[in-house]
Amino acid sequence: MRGLLLATVPVLLSGVLLAGNIDILGIRSAEYLMELSRNAVTDCADGVTYNPAGLAFMDDGIHLNFSGQYIGKDYTITGTFLGATEESNVSTTRETPFIPNFYAVYKTGNIAAFGGFTIPAGGGSVYYADGLFIMPLLQTVLVRSQYGPTHIAVMNEGSMEGTSFYYRGVAGIAYAFNNNFSAAVSGRYTSGHRNYKGHGAFTVVDLATGSPVGTTSAELDVDRTANGISAVISVDYKPSNRVNLAARYETATALDFETTANTASTWDVLMPHLADGAKQRRDLPAVAAIGVEMMVNDRLRLGGSANYYFLEASDQGADDGIEDAYNDGWEANISGRYQFNDAFAGALGYSFSNYGGCDSTYTDLEYNLNAGLLSGGVNWQANKVLDFTMAAGTTFFSEDEGVGIYAGESFDKKVFFLAAGANVSF
Repeated sequence: MRGLLLATVPVLLSGVLLAGNIDILGIRSAEYLMELSRNAVTDCADGVTYNPAGLAFMDDGIHLNFSGQYIGKDYTITGTFLGATEESNVSTTRETPFIPNFYAVYKTGNIAAFGGFTIPAGGGSVYYADGLFIMPLLQTVLVRSQYGPTHIAVMNEGSMEGTSFYYRGVAGIAYAFNNNFSAAVSGRYTSGHRNYKGHGAFTVVDLATGSPVGTTSAELDVDRTANGISAVISVDYKPSNRVNLAARYETATALDFETTANTASTWDVLMPHLADGAKQRRDLPAVAAIGVEMMVNDRLRLGGSANYYFLEASDQGADDGIEDAYNDGWEANISGRYQFNDAFAGALGYSFSNYGGCDSTYTDLEYNLNAGLLSGGVNWQANKVLDFTMAAGTTFFSEDEGVGIYAGESFDKKVFFLAAGANVSF
């Protein structure tokens, strides 16, 4: 069992949220949640993150975009604890109350200078108040090294908590070569922060006799941080006054996470990447994105976009045991926006994300299930300078089961999004 566990114990708290891929959080503005297809946007400052080249086609002046996002989560794992005879559920419903995003654009002539701050990945926490099914299996490895091969650790009580936030600053320049074609280049600095806390109290049971022979416990409290830089190249082309096409390429963000242990833990023997001072790569992958927007008439705008995530080419570390099982991921989005009058517009969007995972990547600590996201929202133009956006969305995850030591476990997720934002132009 020791060798099997060492080969399959994953990194904690990966793929917390939907709309992106693996660690990536794709919802980075209220306008995105309203429409979902934003890769060809040219009329809003959130183009800093979705279509930088399109910023060169904005009106001259200063454009600011602010937004905040709420995320409700309900993750459930069904399985059987070691030593138990009946299935049970462990779940987390911890919400993420606020994720901020801010973008600024200064446009003059053919040039647009831009910058922004966003949460590109992670963006939340999970808390399993009843622990996880993997915890007594981990402790059993240690118990058998002390008591012998017929002994197991039965968990009496335990919990596991993980938090993941990535902070990013971006700056760049867009240039319109003519009325139809523009390009942009930007640089990004990303700082990743993860924290994991867990504890468990166990009874040591001798399977040969069925009798308890002792007690044991485990603690985990570590912080992991990494910093990295990356670049974005973007182009935008208008084949007509009603159609806009855009593409961008984001280089991978190399992140070498270093662990700081806040308390001594015996589990770092089984998970060496969580030992004090240990380092492990967990890169954000390169992304290729395309988008199209079409004005059907003066009121109706349709959009389509797609993102491709180069997971197989990114360095995901060598200690989580599952990095080689991931394939490249992708997502596809469609949207429709209707302008009811000069003041109000409404939109609907749908997105499907394939995370590149499979049953051999689903574990207690990481289960990136494929999912659809349906969302919509409204925009109110308060005056010539200020407008507001409110949006909501809900997910439809596929359910799946694990294999290996996770065989017999099933995984399910539900996520609900709310977002509000404002645009200022002058």
